Amino acid sequence: MASEYGKDWRVCIGNGEAENETFTAIGGETSHSFRRSSAEIDLSDKDSGTYGSGSYGLQRITISVSGNLKLPDPAFAKLFAASKAAPPEINVQIKKGSIVKFHGKVGVGNFSSEAPQQGPVTFSCDLSNIGAPIVDDLGATGA
Repeated sequence: MASEYGKDWRVCIGNGEAENETFTAIGGETSHSFRRSSAEIDLSDKDSGTYGSGSYGLQRITISVSGNLKLPDPAFAKLFAASKAAPPEINVQIKKGSIVKFHGKVGVGNFSSEAPQQGPVTFSCDLSNIGAPIVDDLGATGA
């Protein structure tokens, strides 16, 4: 088994073309995080004899992306434009080379930028799934 390295995983933004959508990596991405959360639903009742047996409801996937702003960057431009759209939605993939680990439509929120006097301009934003993803397999290794 080989270790996975974050430098090999890229967040890619769709061009928005329904028929032949292509995905381009964000040029200045330095890191991203992937979080899955779900609300616990208590399915116990007075007759079941089980206390606190729960199940999980709808799942929320949040992808937080940050990086150094490198312009021109078509993927960043699409992401930034989507953050201001109504609704702020865009298709995203997380890829390792040609292996798609995640693919789905996300909402773009919490977009921010820092411009320190010394050092690069940075950006960060949070992406949240809109419905079930097309691909959700962080363990994918290819054929």
